[in-house]
Amino acid sequence: MSEAESARAAARYNVRPLLPGPEDGLRETALSLGIAAHQLAALARHGAVEALAVEGLRPDQTRVLERAVRDGGGDVLSNRDGDRVLILAPLVTVAELPGRLHSWSETAGELGSAISAVLVSRAASPPPLFARGRRLDVDRRTLVMGVVNVTPDSFSGDGVGDDAGRAVALAAEMVAAGAAIIDVGGESTRPGFAALSVDEESARVVPVVRGIVAQLDVAVSIDTRKAPVARAALDEGAHIVNDIWGLRDEPEMARVVAGRDGPAVVLMHNRRGTDYTDLTRDVAATLRESVAIAIAAGIATERLVVDPGFGFGKTPAQNLELLRRLGQLRALGRPILVGLSRKSTIGLLTDGAQPKDRLEGSLALASLAVREGAHIVRAHDVSQTVRAMRVVDAVVRGTPESLRDMPRPGVTG
Repeated sequence: MSEAESARAAARYNVRPLLPGPEDGLRETALSLGIAAHQLAALARHGAVEALAVEGLRPDQTRVLERAVRDGGGDVLSNRDGDRVLILAPLVTVAELPGRLHSWSETAGELGSAISAVLVSRAASPPPLFARGRRLDVDRRTLVMGVVNVTPDSFSGDGVGDDAGRAVALAAEMVAAGAAIIDVGGESTRPGFAALSVDEESARVVPVVRGIVAQLDVAVSIDTRKAPVARAALDEGAHIVNDIWGLRDEPEMARVVAGRDGPAVVLMHNRRGTDYTDLTRDVAATLRESVAIAIAAGIATERLVVDPGFGFGKTPAQNLELLRRLGQLRALGRPILVGLSRKSTIGLLTDGAQPKDRLEGSLALASLAVREGAHIVRAHDVSQTVRAMRVVDAVVRGTPESLRDMPRPGVTG
């Protein structure tokens, strides 16, 4: 199966690992798949072992899947139409499932490949991200992406207007503090923002990208939804295109990225309105579509990052739900970027704190995101975030060698 065929199969089946996860997440996902309530007793028998949600099935695939899983001591719960199922089975059964499916038929084997890819992706850290010759290792530590807003109306209150010199100086401070990526944006995405023309946005961001590339040794990202602005930034040496519409808004964007010498692209989930039947399912499915679009355009998988789009087309409650279930996106097999810094949800949880006063909430959400599988954290307060992530990484990614042989401190710890 070619990479493009694999991407299309992944987008169709949208296989998601449900464990580990929030205690009520498994039941809620089962109900959202259309599983009848009387079947949920099976969760008690199998839910603590392995659970996978699968959709887009044909009747023959569902029948083969049911036989393979039940032969291994598991259960397959399906909706009335049989096109969505919940697999509950011992780990050994799920591990053997792709091989069993491949032995039965070509269509069953396609499903087996999609399941296998998810199992592999969840068990291993994503491979390095490559961006125009730069290698960004996302498995060793959490990477911090510093935000440089070349706008007068940034929601976070840190916009530098059109002062390119000030923007480059801010980027230099962030790099000195430990930022691995600098994200340059010229158009605000706050609610009710005023859209800019291509010329206006380019005039803001291009001099800043040019200055950072010339003066600093750091990966530079251009935060834009416009293909011509991305092209202009890439002309100046930008390494990453950060597209809030995940290549689904402007068809030309994928061609712009694919036509250059290896820039990376951040594929963000976004949609107009907040009417979701199953939030995490929609986010995963849409991001898989973006991945398939990128690969079909000729963008290598090693250059793709996914972003669930916190705050974009989502209510505060949905933002929190998405963070709880962020681990499901590990099934995509790509580095996960999160943008939680100074978001309005934090203000609502902290007695109306203004953006500049949301540091504690930003660090708390970033830490939880990394615990659930995030690899890159977009932040306004870079120095504080870098230090916080260093502590989080010591728990999530492993104890640093420098601490392994240190003696116990005093009685107070």
